[in-house]
Amino acid sequence: MVAANFTLVQLRYFAEAARAGSMTVAARKLHISQPALSTAITQLERELGVTLFERVPSVGIRLTESGREIYLDAAALLTQAESLSERAGGLEGTLSGTLRIGMYLPMAPFRAPTLVQAVARRHPELVLELIEANHDELVRLLDDREIDVALAYSMAPFEAYRSEVLETIPPHAIVPPQHPLAGSSEPIELQRLARDPLILLDLPHTASYYLNLFRSVGVEPDVRFRVHGYETVRGLVGQGFGISVLNQRIAHPRTYSGARTVVVELADELTGLSVSLVRRTDEESARVEAFADVCRRLYGVPSGPGFPQNAEPAL
Repeated sequence: MVAANFTLVQLRYFAEAARAGSMTVAARKLHISQPALSTAITQLERELGVTLFERVPSVGIRLTESGREIYLDAAALLTQAESLSERAGGLEGTLSGTLRIGMYLPMAPFRAPTLVQAVARRHPELVLELIEANHDELVRLLDDREIDVALAYSMAPFEAYRSEVLETIPPHAIVPPQHPLAGSSEPIELQRLARDPLILLDLPHTASYYLNLFRSVGVEPDVRFRVHGYETVRGLVGQGFGISVLNQRIAHPRTYSGARTVVVELADELTGLSVSLVRRTDEESARVEAFADVCRRLYGVPSGPGFPQNAEPAL
């Protein structure tokens, strides 16, 4: 049996093409020509004796069954090689390379700008890639090693991963300005909103969480609209179509359409949403640990519910 003679560069090119699903996109991200990328992958296929990709008309490229198995092994090998490089770089006090961060889609507008800024400030040589996705997609991205770390709510099926709770955010209600409870100076019980139509943020796992909040106080909510967008929820509430229950807080009451919503605090002992840092159990990357450290510092700022607004981490 003759050992395959391939290089880490070829594996890196192959892994990037697999993640991108396009030779053109992968070549652009790698800052090489498309012919150079195709040649490297062809050489890798010749060395391994397998076909890695199949062409999909009008779509791009897709991993073959053998290609997918090799991609998972290649991604793990590249991670180990990067860890070795990190340890060597750590002797010089610098951290470089690429960190791929997955973030739950509705969470990203609240978390990503401050977090990315904090990481970039502390590790300016680190290249950051941000991928927004729903919870189930984040699980797949971790499984396929397409992201290095994820920031999400712990309601997702992350049992096979190492999770660290950073913060727990209590729920609150939002109502239109004309609602009888809009001027309440005291927290109210969720049952008092039982007769109002509910505008539900209807995403996997998220919808069940909000419906169960009502059911925990003996109420079956009347769902008027099920929508996927956080701002769509706020917009419909602002226009008077109903009320909603959310966790993340907007710094201002205006919706995209210019309408207003009013926050009403809830008096019930309701289950909050835990924000979790999620990584693979075999992940020992210095880049991931550096990201985790920045997250811990940010979430340690005592700025009330939700992500600290205009917070400066003690970096």
